[in-house]
Amino acid sequence: MNTYVQSPLDQTTSALIRYREGCNPALIELPEKAVFPGLINAQPSTARKSRTTGILLGRPAPRFVKHGRTVRYRLKDVLEWLEAGKDFSNTAEVGLEKGVAE
Repeated sequence: MNTYVQSPLDQTTSALIRYREGCNPALIELPEKAVFPGLINAQPSTARKSRTTGILLGRPAPRFVKHGRTVRYRLKDVLEWLEAGKDFSNTAEVGLEKGVAE
């Protein structure tokens, strides 16, 4: 019996295709390895730490779901986390942002 196991990249690609076809992103769950570093540029170890601290890359971590010992991330929560990140056009803007926050 051959059992096909999707790679994290295949899982991410499949989830994004379903999303683009109209599937509700709140219903699409991805394993940690498909999200980190596939969609969020951080290592899985950083993600595990963020679930304890609530902070990922200096801001509130994306929400996650536990099914027993398995941790999964809803595509909706990952997309919202990515969208909420601040973007800059140059490093001077980063400095201005830090100056305002301090």
